[in-house]
Amino acid sequence: MNVSMEAPRTPQHDLVAMAAALRGALLQQVEQGILCSGMQSYYQYVLAKRLTFAGPMTASALAEQLRLDARTLDENLQAMLAQDMVRQEGGNWIITEAGRKALVAANHSGEQVLIRIRETIGPETCDQLVEGMRNALAALRKAA
Repeated sequence: MNVSMEAPRTPQHDLVAMAAALRGALLQQVEQGILCSGMQSYYQYVLAKRLTFAGPMTASALAEQLRLDARTLDENLQAMLAQDMVRQEGGNWIITEAGRKALVAANHSGEQVLIRIRETIGPETCDQLVEGMRNALAALRKAA
């Protein structure tokens, strides 16, 4: 018997497929912006953001708060250290001015992605899409 593993084509299936495609396209755009900022990965962006807003932290505290394994955390901190984006004092990691500038550049590129999307689909369509997504989230929260 030849049985297809593909989900049946329904409006619900289409919605899930479209949400996945949109997420993938947005993530790709955001990652490109992060790379243009000088950071080498999304993890570095998250580390820079945490250190900027939470202040100096130990590697173990960073790993726990960001739910990163020790190896991934260490690799990214070492790469950022080599680029002078962070420094270490005692047991704490501290964001540097270079790290702050890279974070600002990465955030700016994310804003530009959102502006391009709004311009591409049009403000009215964008507003309708956002409203529909808000309503869907509210309905899902009520059902949970």
